[in-house]
Amino acid sequence: MSNSSPPGKRPPHLRDDEPIALLIAALSFGAIFFWILNQNQERFSMGNFLKKAGDTPQVITTPVPQPAETEINGVTNNRPLENSAQQRSSSANVVTVPTAPVASNPAPSIAPSPTVRTTTVLIVPPSSGSLTPPTPRNPLSFADVPTSYWAYPFIAALSAQGIIGGFPDGTFKPNQPVTRAEFATQVEKAFTKPNKQPAIAFTDVPQGDPRSTAIDQAVKANFMSGYPDKTFRPTQKVSRTEAAISMARGLALPIPSDPNAILQNYPDQNQVPDWARSLMAASIQAGLFSGDPDTKQLNPNQSASRADIAAFVYKGQNLGAK
Repeated sequence: MSNSSPPGKRPPHLRDDEPIALLIAALSFGAIFFWILNQNQERFSMGNFLKKAGDTPQVITTPVPQPAETEINGVTNNRPLENSAQQRSSSANVVTVPTAPVASNPAPSIAPSPTVRTTTVLIVPPSSGSLTPPTPRNPLSFADVPTSYWAYPFIAALSAQGIIGGFPDGTFKPNQPVTRAEFATQVEKAFTKPNKQPAIAFTDVPQGDPRSTAIDQAVKANFMSGYPDKTFRPTQKVSRTEAAISMARGLALPIPSDPNAILQNYPDQNQVPDWARSLMAASIQAGLFSGDPDTKQLNPNQSASRADIAAFVYKGQNLGAK
């Protein structure tokens, strides 16, 4: 038997929906073919390749440390990640920044995106806690300052603060005189006082002199002053009177109503200059200066020793803290 149509009869017509189905199929095959051609062109197009490099960056973790870059005030700081990790705090934020620019509205891509190397930047918030004051060091031990020495407590306390030290041979030389520059250095280390006086350009303390900073601070804090000829005389020895009135002035000790009543208790009180009597009495009244412990004399014109200055400075610290 044959499936051909009987002679004289035309084959049946297509149904109304069959042409539409054929058209849809043809368009589908055409779209697929066009998409394949378009993909092949993009695969070999360097412009499209570079354009898609920043669309969806993919972070790759590598065990080799890369340098972390941080910028502070326009200055780039490069350091290994191992060191950065040791310095970060628990509250540090880690931000991954792509090295290639990212499009503002990235379009989805069917082809796999190329990998982009990244840089890890640590953003460490500033600490809100207060700084811990440094712990005082152990007192230094000096061969010529036994614990029974009258000034041992003052020398030990100041050496623990790093204000005074000894000599290479392990001695302190407590009876050695102190120069004005040395006294200014100890005052500058021991006290933090507001400036009360303007700085003075002394003719014998040139700019760049290593002693100038301590001298300027001692003058501005009103502990010390110069001479009428605009000199400071940094190598001149400090007398006991000068040390007493310097501390009384710098600490702003109250002046006694009757200075002579206080000074008359010392046999050599008449040796105290008139210009220094009120401040000397103020120093004695505050317990800063009590005269020589053995003779009970002031010895006002005698050079102040290293032990004397240590006692002045330490007692002055206690008075200044009240």
